[in-house]
Amino acid sequence: MDRREQLKASGARVVTPEAARELISSHFDVSPYEQIERLRGAGLRKAKAEGVCTQLEHQRHIMLATIANELAVAHSKEKLSEAKLDRMARADQRYRAHIAGLCAAVEERDTARSEYAAQRATMEWDRAAISHLNALSRLDGG
Repeated sequence: MDRREQLKASGARVVTPEAARELISSHFDVSPYEQIERLRGAGLRKAKAEGVCTQLEHQRHIMLATIANELAVAHSKEKLSEAKLDRMARADQRYRAHIAGLCAAVEERDTARSEYAAQRATMEWDRAAISHLNALSRLDGG
């Protein structure tokens, strides 16, 4: 008895390629093209969030140096060490606001990464399900 006959004897249904396609489409709420568009949208959001986060991270050093320079000029009559200038610059309200913006950008970046990964995982799961159903249809389709 060959594999096909064994499957039929065990009560397995015969799955044709057409039946497999119908089964696949009945299990998915969204067409593959809509999923690709969602993935593309999530990818764009992720890219923008990555760009904003990277820009703010690099500008943090520039802002800190600019504020320290302004403080050094304003307090030129006093002898301020670089460490004190750095502490004063980090305590400046503009730097605090920049850090708050950086925190929000990091949060947005991580959320966008998570959504992108979830969308990719959904597409990969669907691809694996389709591959499995195709394999079943080949077993039974003869």
